[in-house]
Amino acid sequence: MVDREVVRPAAGTENPLSWRVPPYQPALLMLLVCGSAALNIYGHPSQTVRVVTLALGALALGMAVAALRMCLVVDDDGVLVRYLLRPAWLPWSEIARVEVVPDVRGAASIRFVRHDGSYVDVPPSLLQPSRPTAKPRALAQLNSIGNQLEARRIRRA
Repeated sequence: MVDREVVRPAAGTENPLSWRVPPYQPALLMLLVCGSAALNIYGHPSQTVRVVTLALGALALGMAVAALRMCLVVDDDGVLVRYLLRPAWLPWSEIARVEVVPDVRGAASIRFVRHDGSYVDVPPSLLQPSRPTAKPRALAQLNSIGNQLEARRIRRA
């Protein structure tokens, strides 16, 4: 039985592919956290404003941590999909196919289907364009990524 809790791709593999949330997004969220803290420390706001800004700051902090944690790494040994709380390590021998699915949490994304029929979905925020892009073009970019991953799967199988 393969341990699915392994979270690190093999060292020394050639040309791993990696996708992460663009770094400016967690940075902007952290600026919001800092602004919220500064307002509460130095501004002496009313109780209502204090509660709202603390809640907004806590939400922004949670979103920033989640964005920094998530990643998709593809190397010669397999695929690592890391979510906020759980990683999924899939060796190429377990993956039956790679497909683009239209509705994963409201957006198109990549799905790795195992031989037993179970699957692992990639968080859409990792693969969606960071700039405003027309939907057909974004879907074409996602299909291109899916084709790259499927080609790598076929090469490693």
